[in-house]
Amino acid sequence: MLAVPRMKGSDGDEVKFPSRMEGYKEQEVDPPLPPLTARHIFDWLMEVGPTESGGMGPVPIGWTTIRNWRDATFTRLSAWEARLLRRLSTEFLTESHLAEDRYRPAPWLPGRTEVDRVAEERQLRAVLG
Repeated sequence: MLAVPRMKGSDGDEVKFPSRMEGYKEQEVDPPLPPLTARHIFDWLMEVGPTESGGMGPVPIGWTTIRNWRDATFTRLSAWEARLLRRLSTEFLTESHLAEDRYRPAPWLPGRTEVDRVAEERQLRAVLG
């Protein structure tokens, strides 16, 4: 699933943009990525699949999916690791929707917190009205 920026043109029609990953590939540069400390957890998430199909589109991976993956791969999975996989799946899905905003910065930019983002947004709204 690629997060493709969306924007409406002056006529109200949606303007098509390439995904950020397509832009990096076109420029032949590696995308900036956050530091990865628990590589095995990330690898597990990608192996399970960061999301699964639901009735109305992608949904976070469910407990049954995690259990079935664990059993099929004979992976020793502690309770906190299972909860983390589910949480990461939820965050992945949330960020993929938010990334449709063409101007949304990467969620791992250093030194930037949610409080900073909210304050910046308030300042921008105050200027732009």
